[in-house]
Amino acid sequence: MTTYNVHIYREMRLTYEGIEADTPEDAATIARDKPTGDADAVNDCEGITLAALVDEVGDSDYENSVTIDFEEQRLRNAAPRLLDACRMVVERWETGDLAEAARMCQKAIDEAEAA
Repeated sequence: MTTYNVHIYREMRLTYEGIEADTPEDAATIARDKPTGDADAVNDCEGITLAALVDEVGDSDYENSVTIDFEEQRLRNAAPRLLDACRMVVERWETGDLAEAARMCQKAIDEAEAA
């Protein structure tokens, strides 16, 4: 049996109080760029778990480290390719040339569903 250190990447809510800005968007940008340690509150908020980084204990060069994307992260990774494929379908709809768009859609679907 092997011993591992596991780092979980999970969605959480950080609260930064008293941000002064000209617009809500500016306030969000200012807060986004602040370190986690500066937050007034950190809540797990039952956020989704995106991925894990798994390191083998004693592997100081991290040669055996593995990142495992859970379903939520695989779907996030697939979103840009699915959007591109949808745009291609719309562009090619009138010409009747949907074969390449269908292949692009299938590739994005396969990546999103990969374990």
